[in-house]
Amino acid sequence: MRAVGLTRTGAPEVLEVLDLPEPEAGDSLVIETAAAAVNPVDLATRSGQIPTSLPAVLGWDLAGTVVHAPTGSGFSTGDRVLAMTAQLGTGVGSMAEYVAFDPAFVAPVPDGLKLEEAAALPLAGMTATQLLRRTPDRTGKRVLLIGAQGSVGAHLAARLLDEASAHTDLLVRPADLSAWQEQRAGRPADGAVLTDPGQVLAGSYDIVIDAGGAPALFDAVRPQGAFLTITPFSAPDPASRPEVAYTLMGVELNREDLVSVAEAAARGGAPRQELTVLPFEEAAEAHRRLERGGFRGKLLLVP
Repeated sequence: MRAVGLTRTGAPEVLEVLDLPEPEAGDSLVIETAAAAVNPVDLATRSGQIPTSLPAVLGWDLAGTVVHAPTGSGFSTGDRVLAMTAQLGTGVGSMAEYVAFDPAFVAPVPDGLKLEEAAALPLAGMTATQLLRRTPDRTGKRVLLIGAQGSVGAHLAARLLDEASAHTDLLVRPADLSAWQEQRAGRPADGAVLTDPGQVLAGSYDIVIDAGGAPALFDAVRPQGAFLTITPFSAPDPASRPEVAYTLMGVELNREDLVSVAEAAARGGAPRQELTVLPFEEAAEAHRRLERGGFRGKLLLVP
């Protein structure tokens, strides 16, 4: 089978379409991949910033069709499903024609949701879900979300803007100002769309959620406030402000969260993101586009 992987780390050009054996079925659920999303963690793995065993197949999330369902799995051949591999921990990449999963971490794709749309959801959607679960009560609080234009940030913003109980400001790139002003129009949450970190005053927020990598805005949290981030390579030193509750979060495999994210998307509760679809052979180009910055929407690779 064909898979996007690498035998050495480096620039996007190290990516190859590898010829690998198909996974053994056994007790695993085998999925024929329709599309796999490209995420920042893939860039960090490919560049060597995050160490991984080589050779490696990249990719964390996918959607596709079941081609082998073990007895008692709750799935049948032909079912449309989505899943997240947690590639760094499992060693299993999603950018392959066929991927074998533990059925406990696979969810059905709801009717009305296309497989390509579903492939964009798992990592970003579950990261946002789990991060909000760890965020303190936002009732009556001032909240700042940094990086709403990113994949995880867009999921967070969609949820935060529906909360009428908090004042929520979004910090986005200047190029994304009008798009986010339009998205928050008519939404319950009070607040503004900001484009310049200089607009953010020190000590002006109860909760800061950093989905964009802005450690300097650690100062935006008031004493006894909370700062949460998903960017380990662009994170502040928590020791510099011990009076602030600091959380650096990594996503975990969780089927209930995956089901919740998929069902919310089917109801129209997921962010509206433009999908850019490229073949496996153009994986290097996908990495270059994401690495340059300023990319909007979600990049998908298809076999």
